[in-house]
Parts: sequence; C-alpha cells; structure tokens
Amino acid sequence: MQLWQLLRDQVCGEGHKTSPDAADHRLAQAIQQEEYQALRLAISLRTLVLAAVTVLLTVELRWPLALSLYCYLAILAVSGWVQLWLRRPDRERPWMHWAFPMIDMTVLVAGIVLPNPFDPYPLPPPMQLGFDTILYVVLFLVLSGLGQSARIVFFSTVAAIVAWTAGTLFILWQPGVHLGYSFDNLATMDAAERTRYILDPWSVRLGEFTPRLILLAMIGLLMTVSVIRSRHLAARQVEAERARRNLSRHFSPHIAAQIAQMDDTLGQVKQLDAVVMFADLVGFTRISDHRPPAETVAMLRDVHGCLSRAVADSRGTLDKYLGDGIMASFGTPESGPHDASAALQAARTMLHGIEALNTRRQQQGQPVLQLAIGLHYGPLTLGNIGDESRVEYALIGETVNIAHRLEQMTRDLKAQVCLSQGFIDKLTAETRGDPGILRDMVMLKAQAIRGLRDRMAVWVLPQAGVTGDAGAQPQQPTIH
Repeated sequence: MQLWQLLRDQVCGEGHKTSPDAADHRLAQAIQQEEYQALRLAISLRTLVLAAVTVLLTVELRWPLALSLYCYLAILAVSGWVQLWLRRPDRERPWMHWAFPMIDMTVLVAGIVLPNPFDPYPLPPPMQLGFDTILYVVLFLVLSGLGQSARIVFFSTVAAIVAWTAGTLFILWQPGVHLGYSFDNLATMDAAERTRYILDPWSVRLGEFTPRLILLAMIGLLMTVSVIRSRHLAARQVEAERARRNLSRHFSPHIAAQIAQMDDTLGQVKQLDAVVMFADLVGFTRISDHRPPAETVAMLRDVHGCLSRAVADSRGTLDKYLGDGIMASFGTPESGPHDASAALQAARTMLHGIEALNTRRQQQGQPVLQLAIGLHYGPLTLGNIGDESRVEYALIGETVNIAHRLEQMTRDLKAQVCLSQGFIDKLTAETRGDPGILRDMVMLKAQAIRGLRDRMAVWVLPQAGVTGDAGAQPQQPTIH
C-alpha cells in the first residue's frame, strides 16, 4: 500500500500531505530545482545519443537512405531543447508532463514505421518492426528516467506503448500485410512450417507484438518505481539535513550532532570533566534602560555574535544565551586534550571582539560595553532534562555554579576574567607549565565563594588601568 501511495502521489500529483517531496513549499521548490538540473543533464545526454545514432545510421544505411532519418533525429533533438526551455521551474505546466513524452515517442516510432521516400527498393512493411528497432524506444525510456521525474517516466511508458501500438496498426493497414498468429503450439510444427511462420516478411506476428508491449510496460514501471524511491530518499536526506540545521540553531553543532543520533527521547546521561564559561555584560540594565528597544536588541545581537563566534572558533559548545550573556563549555560532549587552552583563547577573543565593538560604538556616540568572564574546570553531568513532550540539553553540577560565581566576582575584583585554581591546574597541565600563557594574569589570595565551604584561590585578568604582580597575591576584598 505504501508503494502504491507513493506511485499515485508522484504520478498524479495528489496526496500532498503524504508525499515526501511536498512536505512543505520550500522542500518542493528545492526538489523542483534539482529536477530541472536533472532534466538539463538528460537533454544533454540525449543530444549526444542522437549524434551517436546519426553516425551509426550513416555508416549502416549510407546516402541517401539515411537522409529521411536525419529529419526525425533533428526533430527529436530540437524537441529536447524546447522541453528544457519550457520546463523551467517558473514556467512548467502539468500538460508538459504528458505532451512532450507523447511527441517524442510519436516522432521516434514514425521514423521507424513510415516508408523511406529515398529507398528505391523498400522492404515489406512488417520488417520495419524488426531489426531490434524497439531498442530505440527503450533507449528513450531510459533517458526519460534521468530527469528524476516519476510523471515523465510514467507518461513516457504510456506514450511508448501507445505509439508502438499505433505504428504496428499502421503497418497492418498496408497492402499485402496480414496478422500472423497461431493457436497451435509451435513445437508441434515441423521445421519447414515453423520457418515459414517465423520468417514470413508480410506478417505482423502477435507473438512478437504482445511480449514487446509487456516488456515496455515492465521496464517503464520499474524505472518509475526506481525514480520514486530515489526521490523519496533524497527528500528524507533533505529533511534530515534541515532538522540538523534547525538543531544547530538551538544547540552547538557538537550537541546537535549527538541529539540527532539519539534513539531514546531523553538519551543517556554522561559524566566528565570539562570547562564551563560564563560571559556577561556589566551594567547592561543601566545601559539599556535609556535606549530604544530596537537599539538594545541590535546591541545584544552584536554582542551575542561576537561571543558565539569566539566559542565556535575555539571548538567550544555554546550551551545557551542568558539575556546579555552566554554560557559555554569546552570539552563537551567529549573531553579533549586542550579544553582549558581553548577556553582561555575564546575568552581573549571575546575581549578583543568587544574592544573592536566599543570602537565602533564610540564613533557612533554610544556608551562602551564591559564584558565579565568566569572560567572553572571540574566534573559535569550532561544529559536531557524534561519529559517526553519537551526536553532540554543541560549541564548540571557544582562546576556550573562555581563558573557563574566567578563571573559575578569580577565586579568586586575589578577584573575582566576570573579563573579558578582548578582551571589553572588544568591549563598548566596542558601547556606543561608554560608561564607565558598567564603573562597578564594576577593570582589572588584564596577567596570565599558563595555555596562552597572552603576558600578557593583565583586568578584574574585585571581591568584596564588596574595593575598587579602575577603570583604576588595582592590584597583584594574578600567576596562573600
């Protein structure tokens, strides 16, 4: 039933809600464009085939017998390019799906069965149906399949059957031609009777005519099903790719790829060590309160674009937008050997991006923006939360809370970036103790962080104009 439904949808153009290539208007347009490109290829190959047939007939028939056939071949060539011109996506009409196949098959069969005016010694008309001339009809049937249109293949099959039948009837109407049929088993005839029956040049044998029509129908049906199947698979691939792109708009590409491969709705829970980053604008409410809504949204788009590009360039995962900031992770969904280094590079890229953005804003008389970033490395739990109707991919654990607290601490510490000791330990291990990576960082004394029992040593990148000696542990206010 499913095959019959697909066949009906593709050939008749019905069943719009179930046809895979009509799932929506954009998908139908995309497939229509691909169908036109396939038609262009089919017409080009058709022209090459006609050129090859022209050479073949010239060698076999010689001049002037081949002259009559040149006319039919020229008509077929012109018909192909007219089809390509008329069947552009913006001007194609339903009648073209059956009209052009009928024209092609009629011209082709006419070239086979009509008398050659340049032949001084014509053969008996039934012999025109021999010499494997039906293979030319099959050849054009195959060429129709290259257009990737099930309707064209189906109507080409119908046109081939109708044209071949009409051509055979035309031969039967010629003087001296008769229909040859035998109700006796050929095996019961002696050799002479069988030879006379088979080789009678004035006989159109029913035993040859019927199997040829059946073979044409079978070949056409199989090709129609093949085209439908290929279009169905192409439509599913387009749908899958579109779904993957839609996921990428809501999730980082790494997470989107993992979600797309999930069989279970909620998926599996994973635990690993990774870097969590929080980046947020300082004083956003104060800035946005006195700005038009359109200007505020435009500013947020600029900031989000800057931050998300920095995360993507460092192969991080953008987990979510948080109003005027973001939450990102490095080392999810799979840990890597340079997660901390990538996170610090992303933080520096963000600061440079905001600096460039501030240059433009100052030129436009707008207030400058200040970015605060917190980074922590530690254990995380990854997985979907929610229910069967709606899920959200989430990072859970104390590491997330600490990274958020570090970002908030930058205000009182007069810092742009605040790093935990756990992050520094991971970074040191990755860089093998390279001191240059922390050249502009300042190590502070252990700080009290809300939600943690023990104090934690932190490193900061001071704001412009704030100085300190790295590792000297200058006195700073303690955060409670």
